[in-house]
Amino acid sequence: MRFGYHVRMSGGPISALLEGIDAGCEAIQMFPGSPQRWGTPPVSDEQAVEFIEARSNSGIDPVLLHAIYLINMAAPSDSIFKRSVGSLASALAKADRLGATAVISHIGNHKGEGEEFGLKRIAEAVDSCLGHSTGDAMLLLETTAGAGTSIGNTFEQFGAVFDMAGRPERLGFCLDTCHIFAAGYDISTPAGVDDALDELDHYIGLDRLKALHLNDSRGECGSHLDRHEHIGQGMIGLESFRHMANHPALRGLPAIVELPYENRDKDSLDDLSLLRSLVEPQERSGEED
Repeated sequence: MRFGYHVRMSGGPISALLEGIDAGCEAIQMFPGSPQRWGTPPVSDEQAVEFIEARSNSGIDPVLLHAIYLINMAAPSDSIFKRSVGSLASALAKADRLGATAVISHIGNHKGEGEEFGLKRIAEAVDSCLGHSTGDAMLLLETTAGAGTSIGNTFEQFGAVFDMAGRPERLGFCLDTCHIFAAGYDISTPAGVDDALDELDHYIGLDRLKALHLNDSRGECGSHLDRHEHIGQGMIGLESFRHMANHPALRGLPAIVELPYENRDKDSLDDLSLLRSLVEPQERSGEED
């Protein structure tokens, strides 16, 4: 695995990269703009060159963008739906400008219109978004905790979206450990992790799994509470993260911790150091071969 944090963009795109370097990241995730506002700030030619050159020298790879929180691909409202598709297409264009691998997005909330409506709406959004974006960056659909009328708390739902969208090559999947645990997948044991990955493979395909969000959970299994916790300090527990860090099906994936990076003294373990300590020697050597 390539471990990293969700990093802040306090200035231009280069500011997020510099924070990732400071945090010791091997991969980073960042927002394309303000997560609570519509619109994606443009990237100038100078900013793009600066970012790509700095990233090449840093060894950070991949770079992932996380779409803004306002996006709702399942929205019954035509105006929200169109703005969501436009925002995703804009984020994908920005990803291509920066040489980022993918844009990760939650898939939406049907607002009482029903799951079938929501799934069809999301598939339509995927088709439209990828149709408006002609670059190489992938769109990764992310799991949710399943609160209220949100969609994305079962692998079966994602499988339906993938099938209805025709499984385009640029469509992938992002698994958030806190979210699936809160949604009811008990991954607090290695056996539970294996069962969840088997179900994911059945409905989506492990080849479509392109990124991980490694977050422990403050809430219990099935609580539908999206409350992240530091690795090993929540209800999922350290042994399950040890199992995931060494799982053959997850080898080489970017694994992003979404809790804020905190500056600590050099003798203290942060989440990335802890995760790296869980990786068995043969796993890390296998990634380098």
